[in-house]
Amino acid sequence: MPATRPLYMPDFMTGILAALAVNRVPVLSLRRSRLDQAFDRLNQDIKAAADSAGLELKFRIRLHPIHQDSTLLQQALYEAAQRDLVSLDNPEFQRVRLKIGADEAQTYLADLPGSRDMYLQLADRLMSYYHDQNEEPASAAQ
Repeated sequence: MPATRPLYMPDFMTGILAALAVNRVPVLSLRRSRLDQAFDRLNQDIKAAADSAGLELKFRIRLHPIHQDSTLLQQALYEAAQRDLVSLDNPEFQRVRLKIGADEAQTYLADLPGSRDMYLQLADRLMSYYHDQNEEPASAAQ
């Protein structure tokens, strides 16, 4: 049986953020748990990509049944901000702004478990799911 390498959430988040930077995605919205729901939909894709790359996932993104957000994802974004990969825009912390450029992102992608292409493909799928999440009109949220 081939040896597997673990994939932990901090490495995965670094890879996804780096791939988003390569794709020149500057900002993501946290409003109405849109990003959380997109990552939740990405779970099966992550598992398939990890299996294909010989990686053992050491995390799973799960949504709170009522609030539809993920504490694991929120913690991972907070840690990414501590590592200066993103900023969480004030005053409400409702936007994630990428702070790394496309060139710097290549360096991150080269040193992570899994391949550069794996993260780029997962980032593309994430953005597809993210754009599928229809934000409610402001009047419906009141």
